[in-house]
Amino acid sequence: MNARQQAKKPRLRSLKAHSSKKSEGVRRTIAVDFHGVIAEYNGWKGKGALGLPRKDVIRALHELHAEGWKIAIHTTRGEQELRPYLVHHWIPHDEINRNSDYRTLGVKPVADVYWDDRAFFYSGDARRDISPIRRFRTWCGRK
Repeated sequence: MNARQQAKKPRLRSLKAHSSKKSEGVRRTIAVDFHGVIAEYNGWKGKGALGLPRKDVIRALHELHAEGWKIAIHTTRGEQELRPYLVHHWIPHDEINRNSDYRTLGVKPVADVYWDDRAFFYSGDARRDISPIRRFRTWCGRK
């Protein structure tokens, strides 16, 4: 390839091994469930009864946040109840129950990844998924 052809060739930017950018200026977002992921959960105990923080998850969230990920906490709890807990336990987060980077008509925050103890990964074949869905238990419900 001569110098003229080389000059016309598009230059590829090198990316970090774990890029937090989808495209120029847009951060990747992870929506993290509160009960069962961020905090221990053994069933509803009432308003204000929040489980102990899971240290492994908190470390992972600090790592993702340092890489530039946007962290949206999603939960059935209200922001006023949850924010003091997150601040007290130094849990990195950008928003609670929303992602203001996107306008939506629903309540689900837009994210690239959803981290939830009650999630089931769609295989691409609904018939194959039905039986495992019927047997599904959260990680804390597998005894």
